[in-house]
Amino acid sequence: GCPSPDSIRQFIEEPFVWPPENDQWLLHASTPYPGEGMYDYRIPLMKTQIEALFGTSPDELDAFAWQSQCVQAEAKKFFIEFFRTGKWRRTGILWWNLRDGWPQFSDAVVDYYNRKKLAYDFIRCSQQPVLLAFREPVEGRLELVACNDTRSTAELSFTVTDARTGSVVLSGSKSADADAVTSLGFIEHDEAMQTMYWMRWDGHCGSGSNHYLAGKPAFDAMQYTAWLAQGMSLPKLGQRQTDGDLNAQARP
Repeated sequence: GCPSPDSIRQFIEEPFVWPPENDQWLLHASTPYPGEGMYDYRIPLMKTQIEALFGTSPDELDAFAWQSQCVQAEAKKFFIEFFRTGKWRRTGILWWNLRDGWPQFSDAVVDYYNRKKLAYDFIRCSQQPVLLAFREPVEGRLELVACNDTRSTAELSFTVTDARTGSVVLSGSKSADADAVTSLGFIEHDEAMQTMYWMRWDGHCGSGSNHYLAGKPAFDAMQYTAWLAQGMSLPKLGQRQTDGDLNAQARP
């Protein structure tokens, strides 16, 4: 996940800030000898990951950093929720890593200057003690489950909203068993239809929200940002990447 542009400008000299194909970017990919180190792959990897999710890679720094952070955040979220929704078949995950020890391009979710990447917020959401999440699709359906890692049954009321249409596609109330995963229902899934589902819930355990990105890449980066803004206050980095009506939607 690319650090914030503000951070990059603190450790990369201005003439080398953009484009990234230069020795200073390689040096800060943990390579003391640019072009000869084992971590040189990190710079082109960020670009190819963006292209995998969004189709094309931006040609300016702010959009590049934002989209790279979106890719990292969705990946971390997937790993954590894949394990949590599979309990007890899978019962633990250690993700790497929390914070950079020096200014660099890395998989940390907090950079050297203590600026949080988007993945920090996604991980905090995915690690709520009580979490609603979708399992991966099976035979054209998505199963919504409650992951309850507390020692008490959680009484929940929930809704699932399609960010593309604004319609509620699933709702209900149910008891989520203690220290277990409880099925809450199913919705139809078509991988050709791109959307984002927002799950929101209330109960004596508190309120929460989570999202699920549905459909087959590549997604439009501006549309993705707009869907994300429907359920969370986007960081400053994300707002700089938007403009016009989308910027108004993304404003916290």
